Amino acid sequence: MRPKHPCQVCQSIKRNPVNMVRNLDARSCLQCYRERIGISSVARPQSTCVCGKPKSHTAKVCMHCYKKRGTTPEMKEAIKKLVRQPLTSFEEAWALWQQTIGMAKNRYRGPAKAVPKKDRTRVLVIPDLHVPFEEPEMVAAMIAREAEQTDVAIQIGDISDSYSLSRFAKYEPVSFAHEWAKVTLMMQTLSESFPVVKIIVGNHDARLRKALASQLTPDMLDAVSTMTGGTLCPVTALAKKFPNIEIASHEIPNSDHQVDWLMTYGDCLLAHPEKFSRVPGTAIRAFEEWVVDNANAMGIDGIRLFIMGHTHALSFFPFRAGSLLVECGCLCRTQGYMTSARIGGRPQRRGYVTFEQVKGVTDLNSVKIHWLDVEDGPWNS
Repeated sequence: MRPKHPCQVCQSIKRNPVNMVRNLDARSCLQCYRERIGISSVARPQSTCVCGKPKSHTAKVCMHCYKKRGTTPEMKEAIKKLVRQPLTSFEEAWALWQQTIGMAKNRYRGPAKAVPKKDRTRVLVIPDLHVPFEEPEMVAAMIAREAEQTDVAIQIGDISDSYSLSRFAKYEPVSFAHEWAKVTLMMQTLSESFPVVKIIVGNHDARLRKALASQLTPDMLDAVSTMTGGTLCPVTALAKKFPNIEIASHEIPNSDHQVDWLMTYGDCLLAHPEKFSRVPGTAIRAFEEWVVDNANAMGIDGIRLFIMGHTHALSFFPFRAGSLLVECGCLCRTQGYMTSARIGGRPQRRGYVTFEQVKGVTDLNSVKIHWLDVEDGPWNS
């Protein structure tokens, strides 16, 4: 039997588990030694691994996590499939991170289910929203009315306001991060509500692109464009997050150039031209004349329905033989500059437009303006 050696300080038995020392010939036990040099004799607290299980205080992880170290075959296969595109690398990294941490629920419900194929296609034209200055009650009313019967939703430009990038006087503080968080939420809502969503880039959406172009050298612009996957437009970058949202574009004939401020859908032309006039109808008529004059150069032919954003006005009138001109209003609240002493422009009209097509041919009698300002709703309470 191993002899018992008392501590010469406290006279306790040094083989006691609490006072055990490695060297039985030592003068004092471990507890007395710690007290002499100022170290607490309280037992070291048990360490916890990131998974919640106990681990050694000297180890980084517990044995369970240690045995699971390395990359699983599924994760290796997912990594192999990653496409090295700078613009989508965040989404790929986020998907891989969700898989790594075992996240099973995503707040995004995914694209809306497409309605069964039919002869008539119903198109919803969503006007200028200017998020974060949108009218939420009006947007909610539009979605509630149109979601189930809409085949294609076309946002005609200025889904964002880019208020923080405006060169005009600002009437309230709005950060870029706050604004684009709400733009992301709006695009997610449209993706969940409509099976197909097309977005035209408006002048407010392009504010960052214009600001960069005016401040940076061509080489700097090329570097930024390369890092962002070839775009300087935040809306274009954000659209890649949603599988049923695409940025509308029109390809110029005999050229590699594309424009993103207009698109054709069947015999309908939808656009966000930077044209404005205080005289009702002047802006849309000027745009229609420009399209007719530049039809060959732009590769646009056979248009019967012209729908224009940007003016925040609602107008509806036949023009020429068999064509219809429409201004589709807006769904945003009154901006500060509209209430300033510098009188200009016309008061905006809140509403949206719907129409139907049969094999790309618009039924002009189906074109309808939904004027929400004259309806009873929470926005008028």
